[in-house]
Amino acid sequence: MPSMTREELYRRAMVVRAKKRLSQNFLVEPSYHKLVSDSLNAAPGDTVVEIGPGLGFLTEHLVTTGARVIAVELDEDLTERLGQLAAEHKNLTVVNQDFLKFEPADLAAKNVKVVGNVPYQITSPILVRVLGEIDSPSPWLPYLHSLTMMVQLELARRVTAEPGTKDFGQLTVLANYYAQTKFLTKVKAEHFVPKPKVDSAVIQLIKRAEPAVQVKDLHIFRRLVASGFKERRKMIRNNLAFLGLPDNELTALLIKLGISPSARAETISLEKFARLADAASEILK
Repeated sequence: MPSMTREELYRRAMVVRAKKRLSQNFLVEPSYHKLVSDSLNAAPGDTVVEIGPGLGFLTEHLVTTGARVIAVELDEDLTERLGQLAAEHKNLTVVNQDFLKFEPADLAAKNVKVVGNVPYQITSPILVRVLGEIDSPSPWLPYLHSLTMMVQLELARRVTAEPGTKDFGQLTVLANYYAQTKFLTKVKAEHFVPKPKVDSAVIQLIKRAEPAVQVKDLHIFRRLVASGFKERRKMIRNNLAFLGLPDNELTALLIKLGISPSARAETISLEKFARLADAASEILK
């Protein structure tokens, strides 16, 4: 297992000029690399795909697990540097490609563990790429075991939020529909080079064997969730105009489903959204 100190990682990061256009920030606190690697429980026979390995600090931990590691790096200069590590480890393959265009079928593997410290601006696209939308599953899903990412702290709280909290929203529903979500740890901005403006966190999404809830019509479920959170300060009954029900009938329906008509979307559980979606599918036939 690598035993680099923070000072050594810092010196290695300072040798490379981070590219602002790629939003590169290198994590130089070694304890977090170990934590992320350990959280995967990777072993020989597993396939791990690392998004944006950068200088290879996490990669150095991953290859020691004996798992097959596919490091997907967009930066050509960093890809060349990672080639040196690949020459030392037969279980490491470095691919110079945009992860958003990487095809999981090319891996010829199941139960793939995806991991990465990704630029903040593409975190949501990566979540959608790996999980898909509620009514449009991703091609990654049949191959996926888990997704572990370093993301902006605010987004981490949204993905792992509980109903009734201010962070619970559309992204929470999407993530938890397909996966069990965990907030692993907060990471302060000072642990990166260059230092970002905000703190980060590590989250882990483990794919469910089946979606969290079963609904009659996924398109209506997706539309319902989008409508419910469209104007977060509104009561749920005021965000459901697309159902075309008179106010008294809509109120009665919500009460029947155990939902307060004055409730806001962030207080409604995934299960109750599903039941409301089933009722909506009957109304919209």
